[in-house]
Amino acid sequence: MLVLVLGLGVIVLPWIKVGPATETSSSSIVLRAGHSASLDEPYHLGLLEFARIVEERSNGRVRVEVFPAGQLGSERMMIEGLLLGTLDIVVAANGSATSFVPGLAVLDLPFLFRDREHMYSVLDGEVGGSLRQTARDGGFRILGFMDAGVRHIMTRSRPIEAYADLQGLKLRTMPVAAHLAAFDAFGAQALALNYGEVYGGLQTGLIDGAEAANTNFTRRNFFEVAPNWAQVGWIILVANMMMSEEAFQRLPDEVREILADAGSQAAALERDLYRESDEALLARIRELGVNVTFPDTRPFRDAAESLYPELLSNPEELALLTRIRGEVAH
Repeated sequence: MLVLVLGLGVIVLPWIKVGPATETSSSSIVLRAGHSASLDEPYHLGLLEFARIVEERSNGRVRVEVFPAGQLGSERMMIEGLLLGTLDIVVAANGSATSFVPGLAVLDLPFLFRDREHMYSVLDGEVGGSLRQTARDGGFRILGFMDAGVRHIMTRSRPIEAYADLQGLKLRTMPVAAHLAAFDAFGAQALALNYGEVYGGLQTGLIDGAEAANTNFTRRNFFEVAPNWAQVGWIILVANMMMSEEAFQRLPDEVREILADAGSQAAALERDLYRESDEALLARIRELGVNVTFPDTRPFRDAAESLYPELLSNPEELALLTRIRGEVAH
């Protein structure tokens, strides 16, 4: 209920929504969810599935409104919104979450996972459970671990035929310590730039290249301004579907159970969609006239792995790394 005190007296407005997770007089709950991807990308489709499951399981009591394409701000701003109570759910790359939960940083190490099967085994197993607890300790509830793609390197002019071709190039990464350190180790000049500025930065020459997956390289039309595409697979990016732990605990028990189940199901669908999209789009990228190259990844891997000791700050993180690298995919 919203009460306004005006010169003409007191006006009661019982139907006004004043914030996220609002319960109306009929006990319905509306949750606001945001992400940075476009309407045809797996993030969005996964969140739509999440919304469908939640509404169906709750018999319409709980609805999820999805705001795509950064409508509610950058990933960092949206995560801050969880803490401020202006937003309920965010799907964001893990690197954006590490500013709030440093214990998740291990997932941003380059060449951490051997392949997607390895990544999913880790995230769905004991390590994933440990990371979920780390997030809870930091004030966040992870509803699902999603897939943000196997990442490669695009360039405006110079194709990347070999490791040495990166030397001196200004390459955009997310503002994540491990990502910046990796590209510096590759010999490039790593620059942190907001995702929404990447296309313009490539177009104007502010940057020489950037990293992306086949999916967002195509969906965001980056090929128009960066027609060289090197298949390096330097990281398989994890994305987190997150809530504030405090907001999650305020919900009724049955709603929390529905959200947890829906998060797992939506994450499984989103992963399938991202895998299928990434694999199918390489042929489409070639049809678009993009110069696709396949440099030897061993020098990239060696440079990246040499960074691990300096990127992991304590024995617990090093132990977690050992567990991840020893995980056998199932």
